[in-house]
Amino acid sequence: MPLGSPAPCKVVILTFLLFSPPLIGQSVELAAAKGNDLAIGISPPPRPPAKAYRAPGSEVSVTLMIPDGDYQLFSATTRCYAWTVGVEYERPMMHMFRMRVDYAVEAIPVFLLSQPARSDFWGNGISHNQKPVPGISILPIGFRFLLFEKSRIRPFAVGKLGAAIFNQKAFSPAASKYNFNIQAAAGLLFRMKGRYDLRVEPFEFFHISNGYMAASNPGMDQIAVRVGITYHLSSTAQN
Repeated sequence: MPLGSPAPCKVVILTFLLFSPPLIGQSVELAAAKGNDLAIGISPPPRPPAKAYRAPGSEVSVTLMIPDGDYQLFSATTRCYAWTVGVEYERPMMHMFRMRVDYAVEAIPVFLLSQPARSDFWGNGISHNQKPVPGISILPIGFRFLLFEKSRIRPFAVGKLGAAIFNQKAFSPAASKYNFNIQAAAGLLFRMKGRYDLRVEPFEFFHISNGYMAASNPGMDQIAVRVGITYHLSSTAQN
């Protein structure tokens, strides 16, 4: 066979391709291995455990209102005080200006009004004695504005509108036993164990009047303190 024949060259090239190691594949595998080692070497530290908080959900509160004094802001009566035990329900509606807005409704099955035993047409007491006037109230229209909903201490403001019914005419013999009830309050929620919160309202504005549905509308204005316990109906979530 002549020296310049291409057959031996083809045999040599074919032999080299069959028995040579796959250099390109090895290079790729080596680069991948180095990449894995590098990724392992610079992996970030483990994340700290998630902080638990209560997911937004409905709440039920049982509160006690203690009067702090009567004031003639929108009323004419004096020496009229109210003690109440109420059940309030809040349900989240939306978020606005970094606040959570809740729908609020309250029922007051225990409502004790203390007023002068005798009063004139305008509600002025003409007797030094006091008499109790029991009643009930329901406030179906209300909104609560809650700040820092994931914190242990959460400030809030709440306003409610409803009606109150007494077993007799309140504040004046010419008034009515059917009245409107307006409330406005500011307070704090303190997180406790489990699903419970301590609810404290150092400022509570409490107004009762009949809206001139009767000949006389003395009404009453009261500043009060309200304390209670809140139970969260929702379960605990993770942040």
